[in-house]
Amino acid sequence: MKLQTKALYNLIRLNASETPSAAVEPWALEDLRSTSLESLFQTLGKAGIFLDKQSFISFAEESDTPEDLTEILLEESTSPQQYDQVYLSVFELWRRFLPEKQSLSIFCDELDFRIFLYDQDQLESDESIQDILANLKEVLDENIDEGAIPVESFDILTEYCAHDVEGFLYDYISDLLDSGNAIYASELIEGFCAYVSEPIWFDFLRARMLSFTDPAKANAEIARILDQNPTEDTPFLFEVLRFLAVSGDHRLFIAVIQKILIHLQSEEEFEEVMEIAADYYRRLDKDEVETAIERLMKKRKNSHVQFSVNDPDLRSFAESLK
Repeated sequence: MKLQTKALYNLIRLNASETPSAAVEPWALEDLRSTSLESLFQTLGKAGIFLDKQSFISFAEESDTPEDLTEILLEESTSPQQYDQVYLSVFELWRRFLPEKQSLSIFCDELDFRIFLYDQDQLESDESIQDILANLKEVLDENIDEGAIPVESFDILTEYCAHDVEGFLYDYISDLLDSGNAIYASELIEGFCAYVSEPIWFDFLRARMLSFTDPAKANAEIARILDQNPTEDTPFLFEVLRFLAVSGDHRLFIAVIQKILIHLQSEEEFEEVMEIAADYYRRLDKDEVETAIERLMKKRKNSHVQFSVNDPDLRSFAESLK
């Protein structure tokens, strides 16, 4: 998937915050939301574009999007770097001066911004997230009303987002379920399930919701999902396993571990499945099994062994489960 320009620079800034040593031009990392109007207009001036607020708005009235306006303001001979610098300043000026004139890139930039604040625990409440998700649902539904295919419509929209929106939706709904807010979680599941490319994750969220009222039925639904969707998606299997370790049927818990063991590919994954299992048996007060697993974990850590699909410790671990 090719990201649109604003989403690309949002992603560059996100990645640089996690990997500060990345070699990126300083201007590409600027947070233009906190940049002064004077600096934004100076960037345009360096490209030979001399505007003030009123003249900017006058030009913008002739354009539908900040992308269109950038094309009008710049010559075809402009270098890609200067184009992007001008575009980012035009985008920010448009965002500030023309809040009523929304475009898909402007909307998705705001979605990215609120997801970032949520991930950084910088929101005082979820109200701003709930508002933007309601708007997202409205944008998607409007596309469907015009004949678009749901998954394709969602894919097009995510080209304008730096974040993995589908992944965020899953994580946010999961957080809602963790906090006991099943009603709003259900609203989001039903509202977005038609748009996501990997519906099995939303099927699992539905099963988690059942656990609030009927744990046995929830376990039966998880078993059905796994039976009907044979998967090598180990992140999904680990997500299911973590849930079952707290709220699941014992036989189903063991069955999911066995599925994971077939598809393990790294020492980190092996350590994770052993940690989850050790915690699970600790909750059951099965000290003998917990001790056997912890002994195996300690042995591998001390010997610095590297994972292999033929590793005899895989069999030892599987045989320790009861």
